[in-house]
Amino acid sequence: MREAIRLGVHPARTVREDGSSPTSGLPAYVPREIDAALRAAVAREEFVLIVGESTAGKSRAAFEAMQAVLPSHLLAVPADRTAVEPLVRHVSRRTEPAVLWLDDLERFLGSDGLSPQCLAALANRPGTVILATIRSFEHQRFTARAEPAVNEQDRTAWRASRHVLKSAHTLYLNRIWSPGELAAASSFTDDPRIALALRRTHSFGLAEVLTAGPELLRDWRTAWEAGAHPRAAALVAAAVDCRRIGLDDPVPRELLEELHHHYLAARGGHALRPEPLEEAWRWALQPVHGASSLISPSGPDRQEPRFTAFDYLIDQPGQASVPPETWDIAINHASPGQVPLIAGKAYLYQRRAFHYAVDTGLLDDVFSHASALADRRQYAEAIALLSQELDRQEADPGESPPQRTSLRHQIALYTMLLGRPAEAEAAFREILAEQETTLPPGDEYLHVIRHNLASCARRRGDLAGALAQFRALLADREIHLGPMAMNTLDTRRVIARIIADMGDPVEALRQAREVLAAEEAQLSRDHSNTLETRCRIAEFLSRSGDHAAALEVLDECLPDLVRVNGDEHPDVLKARWQRAACIVVCGRWPEALKEFEALLAAYDRCLGPDHPTTRQARAELLELRSRQVG
Repeated sequence: MREAIRLGVHPARTVREDGSSPTSGLPAYVPREIDAALRAAVAREEFVLIVGESTAGKSRAAFEAMQAVLPSHLLAVPADRTAVEPLVRHVSRRTEPAVLWLDDLERFLGSDGLSPQCLAALANRPGTVILATIRSFEHQRFTARAEPAVNEQDRTAWRASRHVLKSAHTLYLNRIWSPGELAAASSFTDDPRIALALRRTHSFGLAEVLTAGPELLRDWRTAWEAGAHPRAAALVAAAVDCRRIGLDDPVPRELLEELHHHYLAARGGHALRPEPLEEAWRWALQPVHGASSLISPSGPDRQEPRFTAFDYLIDQPGQASVPPETWDIAINHASPGQVPLIAGKAYLYQRRAFHYAVDTGLLDDVFSHASALADRRQYAEAIALLSQELDRQEADPGESPPQRTSLRHQIALYTMLLGRPAEAEAAFREILAEQETTLPPGDEYLHVIRHNLASCARRRGDLAGALAQFRALLADREIHLGPMAMNTLDTRRVIARIIADMGDPVEALRQAREVLAAEEAQLSRDHSNTLETRCRIAEFLSRSGDHAAALEVLDECLPDLVRVNGDEHPDVLKARWQRAACIVVCGRWPEALKEFEALLAAYDRCLGPDHPTTRQARAELLELRSRQVG
């Protein structure tokens, strides 16, 4: 079964419960309820995808199905994303049937990996089967989650990956085993590993226990204790966060060693009595009872040693925020193909790192530049940049219509944000009419356009009309995306804001708190949407008259805003202005006046003296001074 482990099947523990003579190798395969459907799909479908949580047993079930149904097929296994297309070309030139094995499919998606074009090439080559697995969390990013709100380049890549996933015949494998599966496993208790695992299935899946997933997680958490293995724990934290920010491929040892110092220092540094570096590596790479290790080396075909964190650790709830240093260091180490992946995550979770990627030229496409300008409230400049690109593409018949539609969409969005909602609304209606002729009714892009149309109505002052549109959109998104999807929650937050604008801040506060609880659970406290909701809650508290509570919310939120966005991001300055206004109401005039003056100077630097926000801030400061004198 050495081949199975090389293909991504997690090895099983090798020791008996009583510590007597160990049992090595993979345990016998315990049948799963998915097997019949999976093997039938492998026999007749061109693309089969198994979705499930880490250590649910996806890779083992796929391997057993391949062995049973396609034992004589050529096996093609790409080393990484960039190897997919050359391997597809190689397979297409051969005559024998083949299996393209893609364990952890998210590592192979993208324009330089498994793209719609690759699928089309394989479709013309009968006898080739794509057999893939993907973790539930990654799969949800393209289905139950919303379309990215980053920039059109990332949105286009997202749609291409979603197209690939929708092309697959998808089966789902549960981490927790059913009573029937556990009954089947009881026939294999002559293997002490299965016998031991069966005793713990009240809390875990059998495959989860066999791969020592819970033990690895426990070992990582206890390793932070002083005198234990804190340096190894820091290496593991660095490897885990590399995957969390978008580095799905194994990373070099030097990167983890550079990153781990920040994690170690944050936990106490020398006070933890960290072990030597080589000892830390030995401990982190040591398999638990012969099973998986906290950090795993990449395949032996690589000349440079690279490492990846055990996937069971990646999606654990309640993890701390990824430190800013990790984003900065990783994005500087990333290959050109990896930078957009990290920057896409950074736009949502670490906006400062996104701007760094654009400002330094690491991310150098027109959509990213426009997004960076717009995020700094330089809407006119973003519109000019995109309009220039649209003119160029319209003059070039070789450019694709979807690119031009994306440019028109972004121009309309920034036109709305610039304060011209009627003009933007006309553009969105034109785009919606075009897209409704080609996209199915539930397509999220149609929902995005409808969201922007409702936003135009709100900005025109038609609050009742906007509220009706957003409520209709919410009903559709709950059906097509689910109640906890990012864009569904975004719609609920806007509805709360309109309710506050219509004079009911108490109800708006109630709804916003519900949204915040869902966003913190689904997106994390650092997500840009979550941070916005926290600021909205402070605003609604102020509107309802509880300025002291609003001040408490802002005092808690501002450090997170600064860490994610930087000191002088417009969102940070806006929250500081909001806080200063609360201080005024609380009677702390000298402190508030000093803060307002500092903020006006920051607006002058960041936005310029003639920006509408700067002019408004200057007017409010003059009014405050006159009130103080009066």
